[in-house]
Amino acid sequence: MAKPPVLELRGVRKTYGELVAVDLLDLEVRPGDCVALIGHNGSGKTTTLRLVAGLLEPTGGAVMVAGDNLRLDRSRAALSFVPDSPLLYPDLTVREHLELVGLAHGVGDGLDGRVADLLELLDLATRADFLPGQLSRGMRQKTQLACALVRPFQVLLLDEPVVGLDPPSQQALHRVLVAAKQDGAAILLSTHQLAFAAGLADRAVLLHEGRMVEQGAYGSVVDGVEAGRLGLR
Repeated sequence: MAKPPVLELRGVRKTYGELVAVDLLDLEVRPGDCVALIGHNGSGKTTTLRLVAGLLEPTGGAVMVAGDNLRLDRSRAALSFVPDSPLLYPDLTVREHLELVGLAHGVGDGLDGRVADLLELLDLATRADFLPGQLSRGMRQKTQLACALVRPFQVLLLDEPVVGLDPPSQQALHRVLVAAKQDGAAILLSTHQLAFAAGLADRAVLLHEGRMVEQGAYGSVVDGVEAGRLGLR
């Protein structure tokens, strides 16, 4: 029997005056599933993720997390979000970022080990005591990813997570996300890197000018007529 969705978008719409950024989007993501949002810049991918993260208020429709409206604190606590640009405190080291996030989200026993594991997995161990200003763009991105993974979550939101990451780091992240799926996390990500999402995403949602053009099995959508027509491959 299929598990109930942990994330639901019901007729979600976002407008800015006459501009329609997201138009009547319906989507379900279940525990252990990964859905990739694909499409050109301006198609509505980032806006959709920010609506789900609660950073934007929908003009219409509803976002539900674990059966509750996103406006409830317990729903927001179930979400972990990685934006497309790292947002880090300039006076905290990499390790201190992970410790702060873990403590803020109630991780007690085992936090030190969890931090150490993520630093190793994402190749941050040698830079654990560096400040963000001492890090490359890719290292800052990996620090942001580690912060999202160190805390409990039911839904992981990732906006272009591989930007700035070299191939070994992309492979490491891929393994971490596959493991998160196996542990029951639901993942919603946006990406232009279709090869990265292969083997990770179960389904794809193709967006164009704020509208869902197609959704279905990842390979079928990526290799389909609409993706080809829009020049995504």
